[in-house]
Amino acid sequence: MKLLLLSLSLICIASAVHKKPTGRIVDCDSPEANDAALTALHYINANHHHGYKFVLNQVEDIHVLPETANGEVFYVELDLLESKCPWVSPTPAENCPVRPRAEQAVEGDCKVKLQKQNGNFTVIGVSCKSKPDSAENVFRACPTCWLLAPLNDTQVAHAVDVALADFNNGNNTVYFKLHEIGRAQIQGPANNKVQVEFIFVATNCSKEQALDSCVALTGDDAQYGSCVGSVTQLPGAQDEELDVQCAVYEPQQPQVDPSIPLVPAQPSVVHGHFHHNLRHSSLGPHSSESNSAEKHLAFHSKSAIKRSLGGKHAGPNVLVRPLCPGKKIFF
Repeated sequence: MKLLLLSLSLICIASAVHKKPTGRIVDCDSPEANDAALTALHYINANHHHGYKFVLNQVEDIHVLPETANGEVFYVELDLLESKCPWVSPTPAENCPVRPRAEQAVEGDCKVKLQKQNGNFTVIGVSCKSKPDSAENVFRACPTCWLLAPLNDTQVAHAVDVALADFNNGNNTVYFKLHEIGRAQIQGPANNKVQVEFIFVATNCSKEQALDSCVALTGDDAQYGSCVGSVTQLPGAQDEELDVQCAVYEPQQPQVDPSIPLVPAQPSVVHGHFHHNLRHSSLGPHSSESNSAEKHLAFHSKSAIKRSLGGKHAGPNVLVRPLCPGKKIFF
């Protein structure tokens, strides 16, 4: 009997020793969680060189490891929404309008590992993915709206060519070429209207020298712009109706931030894709750190513990405060 009790005692001690330490509890809607989320969002947008900037919609989960000599480590899960600002736009993400559900919004899911030292956050690992909203949600918000079309659809490519040619034929002195297509929808009862959004880039040619061999300007001379337009094939007519609005952005000096490695922007290649997935972005060199953030948050989401207002484990009759997930900002 004594031997049995001794064995049980040793098992309990071993379990206590190997129990994973838990840091302090942080509310997903707290200012500290918001600071961590905005630091992560800034990092993600600075390294997402395709499509559109993202905005914060919700802090879904957050866990903090015990503080060490190097500060604290935060594991944060974020729900993001695509904005209407192309990634080349100088408009800060916080000032960008969110893509409404009626336009088939794109949602991003990111798991981020950050380090906090002296009150400042630094991103040390990111894992992201994104997807368009479901057709059911789109039609619930707008029964007559149209879904996203593949970015490499032939009708989409034609509409972009027509819109960009019209822009180049304007008062520009520089020849601009296509950098990437951002979004597209094929509309109308006979699929006769194509709505497109795309990014263009200045080249080393004038518009009179427009050739396929013209090279996009890079570095300090790089200059981008974006267009939103539609091309409609009129019934019974050979002519097309064009409506396009474009904006050219002033060359932007890259922001120097040691925590954000600058990744050169490269034209994207899409094969039947409907949007530019965050999964394909160059979000930093810490792939192992990204995996650890994803595994850590996955572990805690499966073994969540209710906690009381004082931060201790809550009993069955204790009123608990919902620390996470946080409130949704948009939808």
